[in-house]
Amino acid sequence: MLDLKIVLGILFIHWVCDFVLQTDWQAQNKSKRWDALLLHTGIYSTAFYASLTIFTFLMGVSIRIYSLLIFLGVTFICHTITDYFTSRVNSKLYANKQIHYFFVSVGFDQWLHYVQLFLTYYLLTK
Repeated sequence: MLDLKIVLGILFIHWVCDFVLQTDWQAQNKSKRWDALLLHTGIYSTAFYASLTIFTFLMGVSIRIYSLLIFLGVTFICHTITDYFTSRVNSKLYANKQIHYFFVSVGFDQWLHYVQLFLTYYLLTK
């Protein structure tokens, strides 16, 4: 079971890395350009790694550096795969003004990210 502080920390870090740090250019182009997608997922994963490293240290959580590096790699790969598909679906839904389904898809994208983040963290700290 994950500690509530860890869950809240991961949720906050994810929000900052996936929304605050993502530029308009990345958001608008990741569905059609590899450079935009990889720049977004690279910044996301690196910032998540740095934030999680600092956060776990401040919370007194003992986690090995190589586990954090594995977390970085898994997160980069999974986030890239997820956004590759969901950004394409989302851009079509938005272009077709299917706003309800667009937000359903965005929510599903976020759910996939949460599952990956929590499962990876849990398995690496078990």
